[in-house]
Amino acid sequence: MLAKKIAQNTIISIVSRILSTALALIIVGISTRYLRQDGFGYYSTVLAFLYIFSVLADLGLYSITLREISKEGANESEIASHAFSLRFWAGLAIFILSPLVAWLFPYPLEIKIGILIAAFGYWFLSSTQVLIGIFQKYLKMARVSLGEIIARVVQLGLVIFFFFGISDKKTGFYLVVLAFSLSSFANFLFVWISAQKYISVRFVWNISYWRKMLRESFPIALSAIFAMVYFKLDTVMLSLMRPVQDVGIYSVAYKIMESLIFFPALLVGLIMPLLSKYAGSYQAEFKRISQKGFEILLIFAIPLAIGGLILSRPIVGLIAGDDFSQSVGVLKILIFAAAIIFFGSLFSNMIIALGRQKTLAKIYALGAIVNFSINLFLIPRFSFWGAASSTLLTEALVTILMWLAIKKTADWAPGFGLSFKIILAAGLMAVSLYFFKEFNVLISLGLGLIIYFGALFAAGGISLKEILPLFTPTPERLAPKRDGE
Repeated sequence: MLAKKIAQNTIISIVSRILSTALALIIVGISTRYLRQDGFGYYSTVLAFLYIFSVLADLGLYSITLREISKEGANESEIASHAFSLRFWAGLAIFILSPLVAWLFPYPLEIKIGILIAAFGYWFLSSTQVLIGIFQKYLKMARVSLGEIIARVVQLGLVIFFFFGISDKKTGFYLVVLAFSLSSFANFLFVWISAQKYISVRFVWNISYWRKMLRESFPIALSAIFAMVYFKLDTVMLSLMRPVQDVGIYSVAYKIMESLIFFPALLVGLIMPLLSKYAGSYQAEFKRISQKGFEILLIFAIPLAIGGLILSRPIVGLIAGDDFSQSVGVLKILIFAAAIIFFGSLFSNMIIALGRQKTLAKIYALGAIVNFSINLFLIPRFSFWGAASSTLLTEALVTILMWLAIKKTADWAPGFGLSFKIILAAGLMAVSLYFFKEFNVLISLGLGLIIYFGALFAAGGISLKEILPLFTPTPERLAPKRDGE
């Protein structure tokens, strides 16, 4: 039954997230055509600036909440309520501070006002994220995906209304930012109400409990801050060191990359409760789940990199239009960073499940230092090319270091037995995409995926019998083991 629930939940969630991602890309497409390079650069700068504050507001509570409520005998309502309340009030304080800090930066007035408008949306977006662990534990991530779809529909409807109803582009920029904030509030409202069905989440005030929770989550909070430095600081540095048009060009490719990495976050979120459950007691099961997760990510990451490299130009043209043709080369670099992020998502959660948050914080700290240094050197000279290259190099470094930490702690290394079959199927897909290059990009993409998965299935790389019980703990695996067994 567990395997069936995971399979059903995964399929529903994937379909929902694909729809949500498609809506997000449509919003990007309308926004780029409406705001043009400079306006979209303003919009991207606003979101990147506030993302820094959203990471500060996270406080590491999301991962700790998911881990703690997944433990046997956990008081779920108490844990979730305290985590949510702490995140909610801390977020309010931080997002009141963010527009004040923005006035200290040499940004145009439009960006500063945009940050003030968007801070409202980021506060509710931040408060939503800590609730997601509830749905992950109960394998109900489809509810989270539905909330995202509702938010995207609200945002898309408002953006379309502004696009056709407001001719003043300066006013339109503020309204596009407002659409983001209102959609974030809609998402929060839906997720918060839905969470009550599984765990009673209420507002509480207990400073001593919060201190205890923060002591546990602090290393994860540091990790998130350091990860933010190399995940979003490049956009902020680009906005401070280069023309705003460069930010717009870079952000189109970056938005496409972000839309592609929903799958590893989704998959790892589903198996994280199991990783947390078996990390300290049943190492064999922990390694089995980790390997299966790695194999699924490998199945998707390789064709993602190859297909994205081949189809980068028509993808950018479809989404953003001809004004952003320079984003094509940036996407060709970032698509490989996206593939690496697939494995980084798994490894980081494995480290948290193993209780090695401090190790993760150190790795991210090193990544932040390396990324900042590379950006400081490359961005003034190569603009968005330098920012993209820095992202790729940093993701590769951090992912390798996380794997080495896991190997040292749990004596686990990923197996690459499926690699030959995956590369063979991806090669056939690449050849087919070359012959389909005159087709519409969506048709080419669909045909390429059919050929890839068909070839992989024919080669025995995947099978329906194996997919269903992927993460099912059998009675034999759950039986207590004596030392040496």
